[in-house]
Order: sequence, then structure tokens, then C-alpha cells
Amino acid sequence: MQKDHKAAPFNIIYMMVDNVDALHAICQAQGPRIVKGLKGKDYGLRAFVFEDFGGNRIDVGQPL
Repeated sequence: MQKDHKAAPFNIIYMMVDNVDALHAICQAQGPRIVKGLKGKDYGLRAFVFEDFGGNRIDVGQPL
């Protein structure tokens, strides 16, 4: 991470994964802040948003 890095106040990465529940559990155990909790979305994804340790927001989803 760069010394003067300022994280954006919006999601900067969108990832599709095979097991969103497993990744959510890893995030809970490892400590990154979860911005939006894990839930089914009306647009067909089970998803959550977390911040990496630099404050960058990452949106993770899995098709329902």
C-alpha cells in the first residue's frame, strides 16, 4: 500500500466466487471490516462487501 493512499468511498472491485459463504467466514475470522452483510440480493446474487486493510471496498458475490 502506498503511504498517501486514500481509499475510495465506493466499491472498487467486484468478484464472483464459487463459495461466498466460505469467503465471508474467512473475512469474519481474519478481521477485515464487513461493510454490507451477507445476504441474497434481488438481482440474483448472494453477496457482501468488505474493506481490505487499506480501506478499499470489495464486493463479492455468487449467483443464487
